[in-house]
Amino acid sequence: MFAEPIKIIGRFFYRYFILNLYKFLYNIKKILKILLPTETFRPLYIFLNKYITHIVIIILVVSISVTNFAAEETRAEGFGEKSVLFALATGSNLEEQYIEETLEAGMPTDVNRYLGTETTAVTASNSIYTNEEAVDVNTELVLSDDNSDLIKPEFSSIEASKIKRDKTSEYIVQGGDTIGSIAQKFNISSNTVLWENNLSKFSLIKPGQKLSILPTSGISYKVTSGDNLNKIAKKYQADEDKIIEFNKLADASDITVGQIIFVPEGQPYYAPRPATRLASVGQIFNPVHVNVPSGTSMAWPTTARRISQYYNWRHTGLDIDGGFGDPIWAADDGVITKVAWLKYGYGYHIIIDHGGGKSTLYAHFQRINSNMKVGLRVARGDVLGEMGSTGYSTGSHLHFEVRFGSKKYNPLSYIK
Repeated sequence: MFAEPIKIIGRFFYRYFILNLYKFLYNIKKILKILLPTETFRPLYIFLNKYITHIVIIILVVSISVTNFAAEETRAEGFGEKSVLFALATGSNLEEQYIEETLEAGMPTDVNRYLGTETTAVTASNSIYTNEEAVDVNTELVLSDDNSDLIKPEFSSIEASKIKRDKTSEYIVQGGDTIGSIAQKFNISSNTVLWENNLSKFSLIKPGQKLSILPTSGISYKVTSGDNLNKIAKKYQADEDKIIEFNKLADASDITVGQIIFVPEGQPYYAPRPATRLASVGQIFNPVHVNVPSGTSMAWPTTARRISQYYNWRHTGLDIDGGFGDPIWAADDGVITKVAWLKYGYGYHIIIDHGGGKSTLYAHFQRINSNMKVGLRVARGDVLGEMGSTGYSTGSHLHFEVRFGSKKYNPLSYIK
């Protein structure tokens, strides 16, 4: 269907562009040979062949430098306003002159009230207000002398956006939104949006999704028993005085259990990884079992504890960040139903059936122990292999999933 139109376009382009360009260059070359014969200008040809690249680069650098020095100052707010594209998009006329208007210090002495017939004398105020005070000034709506112009205070969206928020807002993602654009819209950092909504830098957002937006860059924290402000500030690498000021606390002791406070410029807290010990040669080549806590919940499946990506609608598992070679073990008793070595997706991975419709998946192994076979019964804590970054992975970690039938659930609800 497309072959014939492409051939027609190709012939047209070849005939009217490429051939004509070739003829033009060929004629130029013939003219140059007549005007500058090789025998007479041989030294010039040798010089140009050797230094033509250098000459072109020097000319470009000099011309760009001169252009930059001679160019007029361009401000961000006016960038592109005199271009043809801007005129087409806005419907403005490029030939129109820009006229800057200024307000006089004084106001007309006789003006009509908007909803009345009486006159009043209006004089210019000598007071100077800040942005916040200007919003609170009781400015009357008035008509000008000829009763045609309505004069009212106007505040730009930029000024309105500077009004401080003191509560968490809910935002519905719109088409075309990104984490960065949403953060800029609310004047907070992109990381703040990610942290508050349990997202990672690889997470995707979609129209209609609800996001919690903090009033400032940082984190929110729910006060628990035994907390004090100094402890919270140190834990989240923040300034205690800024926490007091932003949350309008009387002092450092003015917090209660269950209270949600905002930690300006705070950073998320990650529990330190437990110290790892060198295993014996026998354990390295043939790890069998590790001692894990017993109980009704499944065991944590590796030595690493840092979560690099949480469960969400797009990422249907838990990514646990660790080092190459960290042991990975069975979270509970079960039977291996799948052992796969893939170069894509989950990479080297294992699926264990725990009965009752529940199964777990362990992905991105660097190495799976040689004794791991389909049908093998494993016990809680049996080492399956070593952590790695095979398949679709950007670093050493364990991708861990909990499934019931064909559905995947948040692993944090089942492991401890």
